[in-house]
Amino acid sequence: MTDMTYDVEQDVVAESERISAIFSEVLDIGQVAATDNFFNLGGDSFDAIRVMSRLDGNLPIVALFEHPTAETLARFRLTEESLAITRLVPLFDQTKTNGPIVVICVPYGGGDPTAYRDLFNDHPDVRVFGVDFGDAEIHSPSDFSGLINTLVNEIEAIDAEQIIVYGHCAGAATAACLASAITFTTSAVSLVVAASNPVDDPDAAIHDAAMTSDADWGQYLRSLGAFNGLTDKETDAMLTKGRRDHFIATEAYRTLARQPARGIPAMLLLGDKDPATVKVEEIVNKWRKIIDLVKSANVTGGEHYFIRTHAQEVASKVLSFQLKHK
Repeated sequence: MTDMTYDVEQDVVAESERISAIFSEVLDIGQVAATDNFFNLGGDSFDAIRVMSRLDGNLPIVALFEHPTAETLARFRLTEESLAITRLVPLFDQTKTNGPIVVICVPYGGGDPTAYRDLFNDHPDVRVFGVDFGDAEIHSPSDFSGLINTLVNEIEAIDAEQIIVYGHCAGAATAACLASAITFTTSAVSLVVAASNPVDDPDAAIHDAAMTSDADWGQYLRSLGAFNGLTDKETDAMLTKGRRDHFIATEAYRTLARQPARGIPAMLLLGDKDPATVKVEEIVNKWRKIIDLVKSANVTGGEHYFIRTHAQEVASKVLSFQLKHK
């Protein structure tokens, strides 16, 4: 073993110990071994945010999902490139399922693919992939087209009999654009847009966002339940990402205004306790202008982020819709 290799391994051990201590603190449990899986210990996506905040790094939350032990995360932090690319992240157990149904999930603003990791746990025939925008920056229609093309190429590499594209909140419009794009190569596609009130005027939405302070934006998102239990420091990264995701969404709505997503059966899913989507009839009519909406359904008791609290009900409604319109 060379001195350089020895130094790297020493660094990995030291970083593993630091991360293990953070796992223990965040999860409020006793000693955590370097090989213990963070999620198997009871960690969820919000706990992952707390971990990354304490690490003081720029790694996305999905890095913890893909490297869930202190040792593997330490090695990743010390040896991997920091630039994150746009990609699909497998959220299912690849050793146990190769089911015919694939669900592509686009995160809500400020969220990440891990928000969907538990959505279809009770359905072993379903393979779930989360969209990770990585470090993508969207400043023009061509940037957005490039992002969609990157994801389409990834989807085309997946062997699937049926594809469902699901988008939540700010991810809904991008999901519609993605579903429309993959119909050129895949015929069995359906779309689910959730917890989303379409943007009528993208330019006005961008202007309003620029005029809204982080404090005001954060307060609004807190009213929807976005940051429950998180400190101000822990929400900063989500707010920054959320602003980026807002630009992606507005570019998606701009695309849909020019070229609606037609020929794809679509369902609108709303939480009946969501303060952001109380004008249901108006929202339904807006969506019908840009997608082929064939069904609207409620999640009983669902607030804005109902995929976290009503995963089984959402999965059941999505698969029932897909079965009827495959």
